[in-house]
Amino acid sequence: MAREISCERIRPTPQGKRDPVSRLRSVPHRQPFVRAVIISAMHYMGIIAAATTLTVYLFQPSPLATKVLVATLGYTAATWLVAFFKRRNTHCPLCKGTPLINSGALPHKKAFRLYPFNQGVSATLSIIATQKFRCMYCGTGFDILKEPSHLRGKEAQGYSYENTYSADEKP
Repeated sequence: MAREISCERIRPTPQGKRDPVSRLRSVPHRQPFVRAVIISAMHYMGIIAAATTLTVYLFQPSPLATKVLVATLGYTAATWLVAFFKRRNTHCPLCKGTPLINSGALPHKKAFRLYPFNQGVSATLSIIATQKFRCMYCGTGFDILKEPSHLRGKEAQGYSYENTYSADEKP
């Protein structure tokens, strides 16, 4: 039997067993992810509000319940539209795919999915809950809160771009 070679690093678990874990990468620009997830969270809250007002309307139909139902459905439709475009403009730093919205392509074998949702909604919910997600196209895990390596430790070392010039080279 041939032994499989893995690119994953191995770390010991508390029980002493070895567990293959892939390293989470940082995202160079987290603002698109944050904006898309905030709008998506607002959309999910709109869905909950619409379901609640629909239930109230079905049990006690009244003109006020009708107005609130129409308002929540309008809010849900508007936030869905904005969230769709924000999620579509968010790209994976490694493969340049759109990890927060499905394109119909075959997902990677490491792609994470919460049933009954698709991989895009699962990635959005994962960012909301843990600030981490796995790209559905390349299978790479990302941590939204992790600082990029080119910025990590620069402030602690007192490094600044102004100190890169000598006294006679300063523009």
